[in-house]
Amino acid sequence: MDRGYYIKNWDKWPLPVVPVPNELNPFVSDRVDLSVALAYHLPYENIKFLTVYGLLAGAESRGLLQGVHTLVEATSGNTGVTLAAMANSFGNLHVKLVVAPDLPDGKRYPLITAGAEMIPPENGLSAIATARKLGGGGWKPENWHADNGYLNLDQYANLDGAKPHADFTAPKIMEQVPYPPTVFVAGVGTGGTLVGISDYMRRNLGKIAVVGVLLSPGQEIPGVRDLNHMKEITLPWREASNDYIEIDTRPSYLASLWFNWIMGLTPGPSSGFAYLGALKFINKHKMAGTLDSLRDKQGRIHAVILFPDGNRPYGDRYMANLPFDYLKPSTAPLPWKLLW
Repeated sequence: MDRGYYIKNWDKWPLPVVPVPNELNPFVSDRVDLSVALAYHLPYENIKFLTVYGLLAGAESRGLLQGVHTLVEATSGNTGVTLAAMANSFGNLHVKLVVAPDLPDGKRYPLITAGAEMIPPENGLSAIATARKLGGGGWKPENWHADNGYLNLDQYANLDGAKPHADFTAPKIMEQVPYPPTVFVAGVGTGGTLVGISDYMRRNLGKIAVVGVLLSPGQEIPGVRDLNHMKEITLPWREASNDYIEIDTRPSYLASLWFNWIMGLTPGPSSGFAYLGALKFINKHKMAGTLDSLRDKQGRIHAVILFPDGNRPYGDRYMANLPFDYLKPSTAPLPWKLLW
């Protein structure tokens, strides 16, 4: 079977890591360096390219795709776009996605053009529970199975999705940084990216603070969750992290715009969200007088932050979440001004 160019070269794509300039680093005087890993340079413009590859390759290696005609998955957009685009490389597979009714048009339209079928969650069930019900009950360490040709790859529990982040994402980051990170920060949606990268960095670096970023209660950004909505997630994101930080919606959208204005980058709101999580974590240690616990032997702190996707799908969300004077740098506050 011809896998297609993207999949045959899954481990050869660029994932640039770039330093954050002083204008966006409020901790320069504390000898803190910040870097961001730009996953929106991957195929399909988001980090889920690697996650979905891991899920599909893992299911195939177990023989679970034999007899399957439909993959069922809950998604906020990025996984769905990538899965719909990649599924046919693993067989003649239809993709049925359980999505929220308020999915942004910027994500809904790519799902349509990729050929996915979209359905709402069943009454009384979450999107994750609906996908698991329709696709054989979801991932299990034993007796994972399809149901009448329907299989749920279950990105929320299946460790196969984390594996490419240990095999590719983390080493790709490490080969580009000027010196090893002492802090790694990522937003938590399924937790798979955090789990995979944490596994590699802890094995190879020893001392590193791994930080997961969650939404504050009642807040909303596509792709990440608050603590209450992590209850259905069984990937070991807590064990993979040393701490978690909660961040609000509005500052996250604003922070991503500042990266455009200062650096010419185009990260999405969940990228701004992860960046603010890093700042809040560092400030937490500074206020507690424990900043030195994050330093390497040379006295430096280096926080690497994963930017999972770009801003293209979220234009309507920027307009809905930011007041007009936040849409240009001459009148917008610096993003950390909304944190402390």
